Amino acid sequence: MSSWRSCSLTSVHHSSRLVAKVEQAGLDPRLALQRSSLTLETISELSTKVKITDEYLVYRNVIALLPGRNISIEIGLAARVSVYGLLGYAFLTAPTLRAALAVAAEFPALIANGFNISLEESDGIAKLNFSDYTGAVDLKSEYAELAIASFKRTCSDILGEELQLLSVGFEGKRSDEHGERCAQQLTCTVLNEQAKNYLRFSAQYLDKALPLADPVSHLEILEICRRQNREFAAEREWLFQVKAIIAETLHAPLPLEEIASRMHCSSRTLRRQLGVFKTSYRQLLDDVRFERAKIMLKEEKLQTDQIAEKLGFCDGAGFRRAFQRWSGQAPGAYKA
Repeated sequence: MSSWRSCSLTSVHHSSRLVAKVEQAGLDPRLALQRSSLTLETISELSTKVKITDEYLVYRNVIALLPGRNISIEIGLAARVSVYGLLGYAFLTAPTLRAALAVAAEFPALIANGFNISLEESDGIAKLNFSDYTGAVDLKSEYAELAIASFKRTCSDILGEELQLLSVGFEGKRSDEHGERCAQQLTCTVLNEQAKNYLRFSAQYLDKALPLADPVSHLEILEICRRQNREFAAEREWLFQVKAIIAETLHAPLPLEEIASRMHCSSRTLRRQLGVFKTSYRQLLDDVRFERAKIMLKEEKLQTDQIAEKLGFCDGAGFRRAFQRWSGQAPGAYKA
């Protein structure tokens, strides 16, 4: 690879909003920057680009400083479409919300929340999925909440009216208290332990003419976004490529050394780079298996032994023990 995700730069927006939350709570904002290379002076510069690893550190600090807060949803709901810069202008000038969401799906590197975006439509319901997360594993739940909250706000800005959600789904487990706060903030039903992170809304929104649509400006800005996306994509894709290699060979998992060889680096370098994301080869293997298992149980309706074989387990019992460890419940209970 020509560049590593650990060197990836991102906007100062999220870091500065996180620091502001700490200051608003009456705490020393410098506490949010501990162990990072950021200072209050650098994040006050609007043109600053921060290392994604520094953003992760700020996130972890703020979560520890402000327990009992849904910080990601607070930040996401306050993020107007303008935070996306030129990409936000591409959203606004699109002819319809459907077209704007297609732009978001085309340029995941510019969205910078670590997810790929896809739209499904069935029986008058639109479902916007956030999948294939490529960021720090320990922050996956936080970035899922950030992605969903910010897209609720963004879609509302694009439409010129409030997007009313029907429901939101999150992959991970959350406490009842946390889930209740999410439901209150997002004003809809919140479901946990879903196969994907998603938000659902009436499909009638999709083809409404947008108030700021402009076909000439839209075409011009899309070309600029394509150039930017190509530049950022190589950095964003590193962890996704590791997970993709693992996913291709789940039935017979490769040793770490073979994964490193396919990534054109040494096993030591691979371990070090995975460490930047607070993860490991074993953790990624578990993550990919868990994600695939949830889909097989919910959507493909496969039996436990069939799933075990496809995921590279020696037998069904091994898979059942692993799924219990991942989710806190047996596969049969999750499938029900």
